[in-house]
Amino acid sequence: MRVAVFRWKAVVPLLVLGAVALGLWLVFADRIVRRTAESVGTTLIGAEVEIERLHLDLPHGRVEIHGLTVASPFEALENLLQADALVADLEPLPLLEKKLVIDRLTATGLKFGTPRKTDGRTGGQADGVMGQVNHWGDQLRVPALALPTGKISAARLDPAQLTTPRAAAALGARADSARQAWDSQLKGLDVAATADSARRMVERLRGAKATDVKLLGDARRTLGQLKQAQDRVTALERSATSGIAALQAGAAGLSDAKQRDYATARGLLKLPGLDAPDIGAALFGSAAVDRFQRALYWVELGRRYMPPGLLPRATPGPQRARRAGATVRFPEANSEPAFLLKTAELSLQLGTAGAAPRTYAASVSGVTSDPALYGRPATASAAAPGFRLGALLDHVRATPRDTATASLAGVALPPLSLPSLPIRLEPGSGTVALSLAVQGDEVRARWTMQSDRVRWTRDSSGAAPSSPTGDLVWRVVSGIPTLAVSASLTGSLARPQLAVSSNLDRALAERLRAVAGAELAVAERRVRAQVDSLVDGPVAPVLAKVTVLGGDVTRRLGGERTQLDDARKALEQRLRELTGLPGMRLP
Repeated sequence: MRVAVFRWKAVVPLLVLGAVALGLWLVFADRIVRRTAESVGTTLIGAEVEIERLHLDLPHGRVEIHGLTVASPFEALENLLQADALVADLEPLPLLEKKLVIDRLTATGLKFGTPRKTDGRTGGQADGVMGQVNHWGDQLRVPALALPTGKISAARLDPAQLTTPRAAAALGARADSARQAWDSQLKGLDVAATADSARRMVERLRGAKATDVKLLGDARRTLGQLKQAQDRVTALERSATSGIAALQAGAAGLSDAKQRDYATARGLLKLPGLDAPDIGAALFGSAAVDRFQRALYWVELGRRYMPPGLLPRATPGPQRARRAGATVRFPEANSEPAFLLKTAELSLQLGTAGAAPRTYAASVSGVTSDPALYGRPATASAAAPGFRLGALLDHVRATPRDTATASLAGVALPPLSLPSLPIRLEPGSGTVALSLAVQGDEVRARWTMQSDRVRWTRDSSGAAPSSPTGDLVWRVVSGIPTLAVSASLTGSLARPQLAVSSNLDRALAERLRAVAGAELAVAERRVRAQVDSLVDGPVAPVLAKVTVLGGDVTRRLGGERTQLDDARKALEQRLRELTGLPGMRLP
């Protein structure tokens, strides 16, 4: 019987099906990959990613992307970047393992901060990072520039807000408790009975003789009781001295509490801090926090998609009606990462004030989803006249270390609106620099902005009504042609500390202090008098109680010690007379 090698009834349909699938792939592959790339990019960044055209050339291991637009996750009507063309050279073998390894990526015509017509923010998986960064930014206290307008009035002070009366009541209770304890201990000493016993012994010794051994023994025992009573008085005196010192320290602390109450009452005036650092933080603190938040957003996004170490990663499972679960991927040592961009060469354009955009070159290397497998940190660098960029994301070890520094000169700086003031600042062309270092949970960052040709304008749209102080600020700042702002961020991510300074701080502080100083002094005297009326009543009796208690205890202990000393001297003197050894101190 002859056996057929091929079952043509089955092979032919398979070949036809394969040919149809290949034809569909050739026709629709670019569209499928383009939509997949847009969906993945939108999910990762948290903003819309749009691609005009994508061509996939698998035989040559190349992907070409034209007309890439990435919306900004921060601004509603602004693009993060636009690219004319991206060409990626892929390694074909990792694709069989569902891994993407890009040997070389070239990007040309990158533009940043271009306008768009619709809001491209979507959130997605990056929405958790954005919420985390926004919560972090809310921790930074940026003081409000609430300039005084008209007469400064003091609100009614609630006595419950003051700490001095509570401290005085607690000190009075401590003094009463100490008095009761010392009275009880003084009564327990029974000094009067011991002194009376010694005096009676002296009377018994008046007619005694040196040969009366029993009486002399009783006298020596009485003398020992006197010494023990003196020791108890000394111990109580040391304890009372320490207690009185503590009460006196508490009485002195009432003065400090009163100063804090003065500060609390002054805060009810709702006056701005007239110190230069406070003004700098109020004017430019929000702008500095916004810059730091954007830098930290990319750091946190990098840590999410480039996790440090070899820990397993969980991703949401397929969507199901119930029990969707999660997919946990355990990285294997010495294996290829799921995604790896070995080298990227970028050509980017940055706009300058009053001139055509400049073209710069930059490079990126080592961007991977598994830094521990790749074994090298991700780096980015760019250098050109007036432009410098350097970044390193070291997620190879368990503790990530991210650093970045960038400076750009001769570019159009974005305008700023001064808080609480109808004044708009247009820096024009200037220099901006940002440095950031995040190691583990510790952060150090610095942002500077400088401009030599500042333009100040009145902002009439929705601005606060004009006031004498606002007019004063306008006269001060409108005559300043330069701007220099410096902001620093230190501490941990959980407890960051912000410091801002500018060349406007001192000028504004001096003029505002001169205008508001007299009225502020009157308002402060008013609230101080209000605090005095609420505090002096409870405090004065407590201070008198502590003073009287210290003097009373000292006087009583001195009287008890005098009784014992007199009785001891009389008894020792009589014993010396009986023994016939003058000057000898009896045991």
